[in-house]
Amino acid sequence: MSSTSLLDSVQTYVGIDVSKDWIDCYLRPHQEAIHCGNNSDGFTELEQWLTVHGVEADATVICMENTGIYDDKLLKHLTENGWLCAVEKTTVLGKVTPDHHRKDDPFDAAGLAEYADRYLDKLTITYPKSDDVERLRQLYSERNRLVIQKGAVQNKYSQLDHHTVTSELVEESWKQQLDFYEHQINQIEQRMHELVRAHDGLQHYWELLMDIPGIGKVTAWLWLVLFYGQSTLDCKKISSRFGFAPHSNRSGSSMRGKTRSSGHGAAQMRKCMSLAARAASSYYEKFRDYKQRKIEEGKLWPVVRNNLINKLIKIICAIWNSGKPYRSDHMSRFDRQKVAN
Repeated sequence: MSSTSLLDSVQTYVGIDVSKDWIDCYLRPHQEAIHCGNNSDGFTELEQWLTVHGVEADATVICMENTGIYDDKLLKHLTENGWLCAVEKTTVLGKVTPDHHRKDDPFDAAGLAEYADRYLDKLTITYPKSDDVERLRQLYSERNRLVIQKGAVQNKYSQLDHHTVTSELVEESWKQQLDFYEHQINQIEQRMHELVRAHDGLQHYWELLMDIPGIGKVTAWLWLVLFYGQSTLDCKKISSRFGFAPHSNRSGSSMRGKTRSSGHGAAQMRKCMSLAARAASSYYEKFRDYKQRKIEEGKLWPVVRNNLINKLIKIICAIWNSGKPYRSDHMSRFDRQKVAN
């Protein structure tokens, strides 16, 4: 649903603060609140409460903060029952609640309802991920956990030669753990491949992603987990979200800092895209030439790497949005202008 249609139809706003066991809900403009369990009984209680107050689903928007997995079941339940939900960043409350010293769940719920009312045109209706995408997300997360644990054990095992004495039992334990992690990771990856192949939509985007220079299976899985279900991706928003977008550092006439990226963002995405930039600039001529040219200009590798990451994000988003495979001979509008001049 577009923001325009929301503005025309919405008359009631519900803010919901979600925690592990409870949901606190605030109804605006009725100025009513309720405290329910974060479970199926609580969801039913919430809907009955809304019905008592004459709230209609097609004239209401429900605003929640993104709390990870704790809001997943609630979002799915409400969406399946016809409610319009917007899951927003945890920072949105700062726009409507200047009282930073007060922090409790009912207060936050009221703030979310106020945010939905005041910034209705900024809301994006959120839909739950499909079951297959949720399974892929869980498998990806578990694979990542096992890889980290395997790396920790591998690091210990690689230091054996430096010990003056080594317990045979400890050494054997490390070997068994490494074998176990390797087996589990292989099983999970096999299941992830099966999930993607069995799903036409996932398979389509997987093939598009895997054709892009530097993009490997782990990075492709991550993009599917994060963005599948969205028909259009905004490269600028994604770069900013994950800390790759360069931001100016200047104010008035006295501050003249360097333009740079924040360096902050989801660690897994930053790791994957850094590896993708390194691979692309090592094995693909177009990216290798760009890297060499910038290094010769005196640019430091971290800056060049960040530029390469932003180039890759632009390519990924363009391919995702068009549905057309990567072409190594493709020239952007700016490149064509350079050649013409």
